Amino acid sequence: MTSLSPSRPTAKIPGPSVARLATYLTALRNRAASGDTVISSAELAKAAGVNALILRKDLSYVGGHGVRGVGYHVNKLIATVAMALHSDSAQVVALAGVGSLGRALISHTSGDPRFSLGALFDDDPALIGTRLDPDGPVIAPLHEIGATGADGEPFDIGVIATADEDAQAVCDAFAQAGVQQILNVTPVSLSPQDGVSIRQIDLALELQLLSFAAAGKR
Repeated sequence: MTSLSPSRPTAKIPGPSVARLATYLTALRNRAASGDTVISSAELAKAAGVNALILRKDLSYVGGHGVRGVGYHVNKLIATVAMALHSDSAQVVALAGVGSLGRALISHTSGDPRFSLGALFDDDPALIGTRLDPDGPVIAPLHEIGATGADGEPFDIGVIATADEDAQAVCDAFAQAGVQQILNVTPVSLSPQDGVSIRQIDLALELQLLSFAAAGKR
């Protein structure tokens, strides 16, 4: 069975492995929700869409070692991977841009214990001062982006889902507020300040890549 590391892994994990580990974590949580207690490397690799060799290499970065012929203990491996990805405690998220895309992101992560929505920002006068949820944060204007939410918690992650022309200014505001991890879902290529990491998801580009792949199979 997988042994649970007593402390967070200190070795640097390659970026592609981090992305795959997040996929493994989702697959493991789905198996746990189904009542499974043990999973083989082949089963987990198939659920994540990778081969078993890559899976075992990725898990070696976080101390996840299974037993040949038995597999991994699902709950222990969840704890190990979550600790390595810092998903064992909720990350406070600030979202700038409460349009259709921003609301979709909120809906997708609603109820996920790994994330806590700390603040919402927008430039629409009709939205400012309102709440999307009775228990959620009040929507504040973009120019009020600060380092903490209403409960005083600092933001771990800033999400930019604004109009294209506002994206860079919002990125700069998050950086000045001390936010070091930013998810950008606009098509704008942002210029980050020192110490700030940006992950960009360009939906139009992803569709273009899928279109190219589909055309190649005709």
